[in-house]
Amino acid sequence: MKNKLITAVSFFYEGERHVVKCTTTGKFRVPVTEVIEGRVRTKNKSLTAKQILDHNIIKKCDPTFYLQDGRKHRVFHGGDATYLPAESEGLAEKHDNANRPRKIPKLSFSKKKTLDYPPNDSYTEYEQSGLWDWPFDEIDDGTD
Repeated sequence: MKNKLITAVSFFYEGERHVVKCTTTGKFRVPVTEVIEGRVRTKNKSLTAKQILDHNIIKKCDPTFYLQDGRKHRVFHGGDATYLPAESEGLAEKHDNANRPRKIPKLSFSKKKTLDYPPNDSYTEYEQSGLWDWPFDEIDDGTD
């Protein structure tokens, strides 16, 4: 389980407060509206805490962080979304860094061993030792 510094985000939208809880990956599932080929589509997307603060609708709706220790942190003081306080931005970045997916190192099996000496060819060794000059005619196989 990942480290959840922010357990939920709430925002005041159309007269009521909506609470979006943090998933096991450390992201928040939020409906995002897009215009695709002239049609309006709404999809649920997983956003990071920093992306939540940059979301056009949520940042205008007085967002509040629910922290792991039980405190509530109002993101924009006085509801003014034009200025993001450093404390709010720091909480979002700390949460995102703690829940960032870790890179798994790739194992490479294609490493070739380098030799300090040239490989010797066994065929040339037999040729040089004279084993190819064996007198095969002298062997009696008993078929006469």
